Amino acid sequence: MIGIQLRGEVYHLDGHSHALRGTLGTKSKDEASYLSSRIGAALSEGPRSTLWTELKAAIPSGTFDRLTKYAGVEPKLTATWEELCNLFEADLKHKFKIGEISKQTLENYQKTLTWFRAFLAEKPDRNEIEKKYCAWRLDQRKSPQSVSGRPSLYFDRCHLRRLGAFGHELGLLEKNPFSKPKRPPLERHISRPYSADQLVRMENIAKQGRVCAQLFASRDNWLPFWLLDETGLRPEDAISLPWQDVDLQAKLIEHNCHKNHKHVSIPLLDGGELLGALRIEYNLRSPLPNEPVLLNPNTGKAFTHSALYELIVKQGKLAGVLDAGPYRSRGTFAVDMLLRNNNPYYVAQLLGDTMRTVERYYMPYVRELQERNRLLAETGVGLRQYVTPESQSEPEKL
Repeated sequence: MIGIQLRGEVYHLDGHSHALRGTLGTKSKDEASYLSSRIGAALSEGPRSTLWTELKAAIPSGTFDRLTKYAGVEPKLTATWEELCNLFEADLKHKFKIGEISKQTLENYQKTLTWFRAFLAEKPDRNEIEKKYCAWRLDQRKSPQSVSGRPSLYFDRCHLRRLGAFGHELGLLEKNPFSKPKRPPLERHISRPYSADQLVRMENIAKQGRVCAQLFASRDNWLPFWLLDETGLRPEDAISLPWQDVDLQAKLIEHNCHKNHKHVSIPLLDGGELLGALRIEYNLRSPLPNEPVLLNPNTGKAFTHSALYELIVKQGKLAGVLDAGPYRSRGTFAVDMLLRNNNPYYVAQLLGDTMRTVERYYMPYVRELQERNRLLAETGVGLRQYVTPESQSEPEKL
């Protein structure tokens, strides 16, 4: 049994031998009692107890070193979670440098580590750390300081599971404390394309150029909207699209998608607004090949997600489309292309997506296409049109 004893103003550990004594660095009796109980649990579990990682950050180093030496704990098993996060992030940066992971992957992991470090800063009880982190993270999503709760809790847990596996591989953790999360079910229809009427109202506002005219000067007021509307690019791809990916002579955009690295070739149609808008923008700026196509006039730099979102929301309010957003243009483009060519495979190539995604998330919106296919099925002859006269008169010989 390990007890505590007040010496001066600070509580000390009071064990049966010199190795089990030392300052706990706290003036609180409750905290000292809690620490002594955790030390007792760690000693009973042995040198590979995960509690040693918690205790390293909680008690003075002299006391900790004495206890771990007494228990036979290997030094490498005593890294704190903060130290493990730093090691893991350094490893991610190395993998990015040598091309094993993308910049987006690195940034996504760093966002999760930022949340996890904020959680650790509140010095939670490290038992059932995954369960406690999930509860804490869900509270943060409801906070006004949280922006849409991104990244999602599911991806947070995926990232932290990799962190735990990394620590286990290094021998810093006896086992991975993070379980494999179950992927949450997706809503069947999340694309929410604009209706035909909504799209026309949005385009009419863009043609009028009534918003932010003083910011955009003589260039096309709504180039960001036209780019989203006529390419189906994800917002991340739209704001990072460089001029070197735009061939105005061939009337083509050749781009590697940010999310999945798939290559897309998107035609710039003569009958659309985008081709002319891009030509005007190019002549006004004479940009370098690596410069972004879209520039925020407020900053003179590439658009951020929030700035692009605010622009499209403002346009939607003027058009009477109160739930407008940049991602809705992707679904609208997909539905429009399906109606134009009735070829899901081609539409998947334009979007840099899979056939399954197109069929699952965009096809159900195309009622006109469904009706057309039903009519063709009802009026078509099908396989029976190839029946030969011989098969009708003579039985097949065995």
